[in-house]
Amino acid sequence: MSSVKLKKQMLTELSMQPMSLRELAEKMELKEKRAYKLLRSLFESEQITCQKDGDGVRRYRPSEK
Repeated sequence: MSSVKLKKQMLTELSMQPMSLRELAEKMELKEKRAYKLLRSLFESEQITCQKDGDGVRRYRPSEK
């Protein structure tokens, strides 16, 4: 699947509920390394934000527009 389609799918998944890198990789059946690269691209283009939860895990969510 192309990176563009995967990024759109990621944004859709994250709009339903914030997720960590590991949760998102598992949900989308991707290796964590691939999921990380896609997340980093979305983060750099300011399409997503991250926040550390009380347990210290970063959870990603779509940026407010």
